Amino acid sequence: MNTSALHSNGQASHLHVVHVVLSLDVGGLERNVVNQVREGQKLGQRVSVVCLERLGTLAEQVRALGGKVVSLDKRAGLRPGLVLRMRRVLAALRPDVVHTHQLATLLYGGMAARTLGVPVVLHTEHGREPYATRRKTRILGRLAGCFADRFYCLTQDMASAVRAAGVAGDRVRLIQNGIDISKFTETVYDTAALRQSLSIPLDAPLIGTVGRLSEVKRQDVLICAFARVRDRYPDARLILVGDGPLLEELRALANGIGIGDAVHFVGYQPHSAPYLQAMDIFALTSRSEGMPQAVLEASVMGLPVVASRVGGLPEVINDGVTGILFEPGDDQGIATALCDLIADPQRRRELGAAAKARVQANFSVTRMAGEYQRDALEVFRAKASSGWSLSGWCRVACGAPVMEDRL
Repeated sequence: MNTSALHSNGQASHLHVVHVVLSLDVGGLERNVVNQVREGQKLGQRVSVVCLERLGTLAEQVRALGGKVVSLDKRAGLRPGLVLRMRRVLAALRPDVVHTHQLATLLYGGMAARTLGVPVVLHTEHGREPYATRRKTRILGRLAGCFADRFYCLTQDMASAVRAAGVAGDRVRLIQNGIDISKFTETVYDTAALRQSLSIPLDAPLIGTVGRLSEVKRQDVLICAFARVRDRYPDARLILVGDGPLLEELRALANGIGIGDAVHFVGYQPHSAPYLQAMDIFALTSRSEGMPQAVLEASVMGLPVVASRVGGLPEVINDGVTGILFEPGDDQGIATALCDLIADPQRRRELGAAAKARVQANFSVTRMAGEYQRDALEVFRAKASSGWSLSGWCRVACGAPVMEDRL
């Protein structure tokens, strides 16, 4: 424990925050954690990241920011012995705050932190689906929830699912996602050159999406909807930014329905902003979502967003004002919305401008990181005032060296 982490006046001084994730592979959750590493340092934190399964592509970004990254190389399945390994890693890192992301990380990281006496354990849940559909997950969620001082959800919809699953209601809090707004608003990219590199005409209506190519994102619905759009606008193009297990299946779908030459798969991109800036409309066809960063990023760039009415999206998009919502799986509905927007440039500009203003006002990563720090200090102070020992908690006899990352 950093004995100077809390001065007598209650102010923070170099809190050491350890984030626990499954990996730092590319995804909204993982980019959220990288943002928290960056913003946490601005708040005076020292930040480390422990990956249960593997390092992942974004680990390099954490290292570049000066954060330490540790991998436990967890194998598939429930691994009770991993709690002891996690305990040794935390004992060596000596955090003031352990912040877990996703349920499995709370189960292992929360239990290890509690057995060590880490002062503050925070958890953020980034999706609601497991709590709504899996009995085993609900049972584990109830158990794991006991380890967290605060159990954060990104949306009210998610918070309702978590409470219904049995997580103590007084621990559940709402902190909405935030993005690095300046990263998406301060640079003008050469969109003409980007379109040219993909053989997309400058005047072709360009619909796009960003996200992992996986079943939950339902890009197949978007491709089928786009085929309907092409019937009305033969010069329209679709761009998919991201990689994933369904790449070849989605490519085969596009080819099979005769629009393969108009659908552009550009793979994973470390920065999506140039592609977003080249789009005319952003679409998200997921069957389940928390609060997707991709929608916030598209919105802050002034793009009109057409998205499924699922999860926390109605809490982000004011239907008809800052975007358009449609029922999940309704390819006819999304096609109609896309065609209407292609036909009405003024409407696109109005939706995009309203969405940008909303995101700038409410969804900055600075606000998000500040709220997490505020709550961590609140828990810290409460425990200090109740007599919790805030020194020497990490004097344990199992202090094996921390595994170095292997980037």
